[in-house]
Amino acid sequence: MKRQLLIAGLCAGACAAGITCGQLVAGSITCRDAIGVLFGRGHLLALGQGQGIYEADVQRELGEMRNAAGGKDERPPNDIRERNAIIFRLVADAIIHSFAARERISAAVLGHELGVCQSQFGNKKAWRTALRASGLSGGSFCRILADHVRARRWIEYQLMHQLGVSVDEARRYYDEHLETYSQPVRFRANHLFLAAPAEAPAEVIEEKSGAIASLATRVSHGEGLSELATLTSEDEATKTRGGDLGFFSEYRMPLDFVAAVSKMHVGEISPPVRTPLGFHIIELTDSKPARQMVFEEARQEVVLALGNEKRQRALQKLVADLVRRAEFVRPPR
Repeated sequence: MKRQLLIAGLCAGACAAGITCGQLVAGSITCRDAIGVLFGRGHLLALGQGQGIYEADVQRELGEMRNAAGGKDERPPNDIRERNAIIFRLVADAIIHSFAARERISAAVLGHELGVCQSQFGNKKAWRTALRASGLSGGSFCRILADHVRARRWIEYQLMHQLGVSVDEARRYYDEHLETYSQPVRFRANHLFLAAPAEAPAEVIEEKSGAIASLATRVSHGEGLSELATLTSEDEATKTRGGDLGFFSEYRMPLDFVAAVSKMHVGEISPPVRTPLGFHIIELTDSKPARQMVFEEARQEVVLALGNEKRQRALQKLVADLVRRAEFVRPPR
């Protein structure tokens, strides 16, 4: 009996040792590199929190960037600086997602984010079609979305203590950028908006075009634009205010939107206007001539601009710090 127990113990030990050795081999850089080549991902370039970055990942990112540029990107196909920037970003993303994995997000938050994504496609059929075209199911998209929300929340937590702007900082920034706050002509308008980005399916764009034409007819028959915007606009940030955009300059709005507004008189309502974001019906409610703003008037914009600069610098430093944690199998050239 003792002999049988001894043999069983030795077998169990051998199995455990085999599993451990297998894990060590599979986790080794040499093995992961070979597996990447075998399965078409190319050589292993770097490891970020245990997640491998392969040549295929970089090529995919390069392809997506050039597709987004409409195939008109004139940079060399093997631009070393561009390639290195992509590797650093992929490494940082891998580490961020690893650290953010424990972040908790509520079903309500995820549901809101999902609703924002779905609203860009008009209806459920167009949404499902877009998912299938991307090779995704509803569940897999939700998992990807949840990962992105967690990562965004983790980043915000890392940066939150670095983004404050004091009054003295804001005043110095204002004094150094007076020309920026030489206020151009500013407009105030209400708008009713239906989302139809250029990359949306043709049937979605056609549907939104018909819908905005129908709403324009209702406005021409006397219905108030603000009331209609509250009921039907897809700009969640302004619909609760009747579509009020507040005062804005030409630098804050799409060119097509500004071109339409600049030809209008206060109180006038436009026909449907198409921009890269979708369709708008615009009511010009006020305008102000160009002039130099004093600090108190510009303070909110100064704080926003300086805060954005601080955020950009802090984000660059965060990425650099994360990249230093990575293990580069093939150092960037």
